[in-house]
Amino acid sequence: MEKKERKRIVLSSNTAFSLYNFRLHLMRTLKEKGYEVITVSPEDGKYSELLKKEFSFFPVKSLDRKGKNPIKDLKLFFEYFLLFRRLKPDIVINFTIKPNIYGSISAGLLGIPSISVITGLGYVFIREIWLTKFVKLLYWLAFRFNRAVVFLNSEDLNTLRNFSKEKSFLIESEGIDIKHFDLTLCKEAKKDEFAFLFVGRLLTDKGICELIKAFESLKKEKPKVKLIIVGSPDEGNPNSVSKGELEKWVKEGLIEWHGFQEDVRPFYCMANCVVLPSYREGIPRVLLEAMAMEKPIITTDAPGCRNVCVDGVNGFLVKPKDVESLYFAMKRMVELGDEKLREFGKAGRRLAEEKYSVEKIVGEYINLIEAVLSKS
Repeated sequence: MEKKERKRIVLSSNTAFSLYNFRLHLMRTLKEKGYEVITVSPEDGKYSELLKKEFSFFPVKSLDRKGKNPIKDLKLFFEYFLLFRRLKPDIVINFTIKPNIYGSISAGLLGIPSISVITGLGYVFIREIWLTKFVKLLYWLAFRFNRAVVFLNSEDLNTLRNFSKEKSFLIESEGIDIKHFDLTLCKEAKKDEFAFLFVGRLLTDKGICELIKAFESLKKEKPKVKLIIVGSPDEGNPNSVSKGELEKWVKEGLIEWHGFQEDVRPFYCMANCVVLPSYREGIPRVLLEAMAMEKPIITTDAPGCRNVCVDGVNGFLVKPKDVESLYFAMKRMVELGDEKLREFGKAGRRLAEEKYSVEKIVGEYINLIEAVLSKS
């Protein structure tokens, strides 16, 4: 009897880091179900090597995450086209903007089914500029070739619904491993100061500047507070804070800065509250991690962020780009008291378990992938 060939699934993203850290459970589940899993991203050393240990890995060289050079993007399109023509996958799943656009068009022209996962609309959609209209045009073109388009929140879905129509699916987040992020990993230690924690890329769109100003006001009133920053500037991103600004904040005694960390759990253990005053997100993974670790959260009443925070239940919602609103929420959090903080934390953990566990979310992705494959 002739051996049945395994179906090939390509997962493509703008970094090997994001494939390994955010989609590993999905890729492992697909592999366990008998699919051949192929990963595609720029090579970055550590994370591309980790991917190679478990899956096939093919690098793309022309992907510039923040670049606006049309010649380089055209080269990326042809790179995807030639790679997919050689690999002959049964389906391509693209994450992040440039794979979503150029990967989907390349696959479509080759007659290969594809799914785009819109992990967030990013700074291009925060402020309406000429580039916003151009990106919308590219999305419209790419979605014509997709069999399905996944959105992480309903507002992003509604923003681009006219382009994806009946192909649109809502899967809220890429899931959180609630066994990995667990408060029981923390050792009990008495905290002399109330610690706020920010985790993420240090971008103005993440609300980092408003956070510094709000904390500066809070510290004048309540000296026994501190702000821990975990993350690095994003070189090449026009909205990144500079290393000089960070060093200035450290020198002024405003922040403890720890840079990028592979394991953020020890920092969640140190925190009383996690703050993300972002202008817009898909579904913020940082807040899901914080909730799983039973930490109260403060975030903005903005797309993606408001989805995970029930105001007054597991944290506080504040106005986007509003220093005063953020200051008052941080002050309220400090004054809540230990019992109420624990209530907020446990409510967040329950929400993470019920709605965002990686097993639940991966199951939804698998059902969609198999539905697309069955129609191909």
